[in-house]
Amino acid sequence: MNSTPQDMGQMVKLLGNSGAVKQLLQSEDTKRMMQLLQSRGSVQNAAQAAAKGDSAQLMGMMQQLMSTQEGAQLVERITKQAQEKGL
Repeated sequence: MNSTPQDMGQMVKLLGNSGAVKQLLQSEDTKRMMQLLQSRGSVQNAAQAAAKGDSAQLMGMMQQLMSTQEGAQLVERITKQAQEKGL
């Protein structure tokens, strides 16, 4: 996996703010997004492939999700929540 210094900085920031990350992951919006992603295929397999450097499957699932009105709204709200938490 090729990580840039910026990616590493973001990872460190996330690890240092694990409480905020946990809250975000437990939000109703995140739970709904995961339900929608699961309906489009195996999120676990896509995440495992992404962890090994192949993010194409996961990115494809996200693009499909974001092409729907509900999916785009969920991603927008989750992004806003993350920003408010300093993530």
